[in-house]
Amino acid sequence: MKGQRSRRGGVSVAVRRNILRLRWQYLGKQRQLSLYLPDTPENRELAARKAAEMEADIISGDYDESLERYRVIAYQTRWQKPTASTADLFDAFTASKAEAGTSGQTISTKYRALRSNIARFNRDVMTVKDARAVVALLRVRQSPKTANQNLVLLKDFGRWLLAQKHLRENVFEQIHPIKGANAVKVQDRTPFSLDELAQFLMTMLLHPAASHYYSFTVVLFSLGLRPSEAIGLRWAHVDLTRRLVTIRESLTRSPDGLTSGKSRQRKGTKTDNVRALPMSDRLHQLFTALQPKDAQPDDLIFTAAGGGPIDDHNYRERYWKVVCEAANVRYRPPYTSRHTLISYGLEYGGWTVKQAAAVAGHSTTRMIEETYSHLLEMPSMPDIH
Repeated sequence: MKGQRSRRGGVSVAVRRNILRLRWQYLGKQRQLSLYLPDTPENRELAARKAAEMEADIISGDYDESLERYRVIAYQTRWQKPTASTADLFDAFTASKAEAGTSGQTISTKYRALRSNIARFNRDVMTVKDARAVVALLRVRQSPKTANQNLVLLKDFGRWLLAQKHLRENVFEQIHPIKGANAVKVQDRTPFSLDELAQFLMTMLLHPAASHYYSFTVVLFSLGLRPSEAIGLRWAHVDLTRRLVTIRESLTRSPDGLTSGKSRQRKGTKTDNVRALPMSDRLHQLFTALQPKDAQPDDLIFTAAGGGPIDDHNYRERYWKVVCEAANVRYRPPYTSRHTLISYGLEYGGWTVKQAAAVAGHSTTRMIEETYSHLLEMPSMPDIH
């Protein structure tokens, strides 16, 4: 959305990173003020009223140079009981994180989910007792690992409330995380065995609906790509002569976390790492058979059954899960294809840690060493008599 200028042309409403802000000139200098509000129709109306209020003050000579009058949730110069609800303050905190660079997907999947629980708590958080009650609610509703992750966000929220003078102390700071939560396996990502993989792929190939995604799935397992990288793969990235696939970008979810093809945005890889992966004979045959005679460099290699980019959520729910059940293979999410390739490369393919990191698209070996340490340099056990 471009700046929406008022009739007198003095104060406009603009958007940066989906956050509303005011822009104006005063004493010959360009100025701006973030309202820490996401860009919604209701918030635009509120922003327009603030813009009109500021413009009227400039014209009348009553302009507030501290800008406190024009903030939606004002910064307090000294502590006083907040006039906004805790849920509204969390919205302002979330908007500040978005403006500071937190991705839209993270905002959608983590911050908005936590906001729902704050609203469900249905009272303002003013004391340590209130804070402990919120955390207790989370621990009843969530796994220990997720509750601990939300406690980290709440402590950050508490620091923000303290800095903004909305609270006298960070009421979440002294709450301890659940011990041993990281040992609780929330989602099974155990690599597929070779028998499971063969059964899974054969079932997908023969399935009347899922067979459309067979080649896409083979590429996931063969190259260890993140789903967004495979979804964004174009013919420009495939060199059949040199038998190389270059991974330099992805088609990621939109800033608001939507997964549909039309909502996706083309970006670099997750680690901004460009890697060239060699094709196996089978993969070379697959790409050769897939490539249309009139293929253009920017054409997507894989598309949804109805056309357009693949929606990873629909792929997982409507095809991957269905095939797991039909093949009698224990469900693990599509990202397991990446773990499967790297695990087998390290355990049976003779890969070094550096080679595994290169395939995975990591600039260092730290992630490989931490994630796959159980496969690396295991000591031989002595016979005990």
